[in-house]
Amino acid sequence: MTETDNRLLDTALPAVEQITLNLDALDGKRAISYRAAGDVNAPPIVLLHGIGSNSAGYRAQFAGLAAHHRVIAWNAPGYGESSPFAIPAPRATDYAEVVMALMTALGIARATLVGSSWGSVIAATFAARYKRATHALVLSAPNVARGHLAEEARAAAREALMKSGAAQSPEARAAVVDALVAPHTDPLVRALVARLRDAVTPAGWRHAVDMLFSAYTPAVVASVEAPVSVIIGTLDRIAPIDEHARPIHAAAPGSTMHVLDGIGHMPKLEAPDAFNAIVLAAAAGME
Repeated sequence: MTETDNRLLDTALPAVEQITLNLDALDGKRAISYRAAGDVNAPPIVLLHGIGSNSAGYRAQFAGLAAHHRVIAWNAPGYGESSPFAIPAPRATDYAEVVMALMTALGIARATLVGSSWGSVIAATFAARYKRATHALVLSAPNVARGHLAEEARAAAREALMKSGAAQSPEARAAVVDALVAPHTDPLVRALVARLRDAVTPAGWRHAVDMLFSAYTPAVVASVEAPVSVIIGTLDRIAPIDEHARPIHAAAPGSTMHVLDGIGHMPKLEAPDAFNAIVLAAAAGME
């Protein structure tokens, strides 16, 4: 890691805020929690986290992007202090609708969308569904999702994903971190990654797993009109490049793929300065 990487990761997070959305699809208070930084009049960047993560995973992006952008990172429904869905099996389009409602409530008409892993499925779905609201799309460690699986394979895949979200022993928790990051990853990054799962609720995890079976990302990105950037690490074992990033890149017209050598499934934390440079270029229309 560089000196800049360390500085980005050492920066304090913005406080968690909450907003109420008038959506029947959300349960309880219909609240979505999020973190925000930067000038409210600056070009907006909206950050969507992965299935085992939350808004805190973007600490290095708040530190590196907020000087010139309004940066928003949500906690998806059922994560942190965000209300879960009131519907039994939300689809990717339901998550995208909540993103649109959040943007509207915050006065954001058009933004650069950044999605990590599971969040890449939501970001791509948003960009395909809300074309005029999408300035650019950045997919980090993207996932093809599970919508293409045959019926007989779905039950086994869902069961495996549900088990992976169960309460973790310290040993199992360490094993999850081992799978997410490259073997040589700095202890600071490992510690940050280990804490990200703490904001996941059982309902949030269950709904997130079910969402993966409602979409197939290569088919979704084929209709995206905004510029698409794909970020992938060569040591990503959760979503290996040939199984996920390459099919998505091939399906997205005119997309650009950035391959980060020696990086695992968490580029935003493992290589934050390089990650931020790609996002800034995408937001500026320089890709």
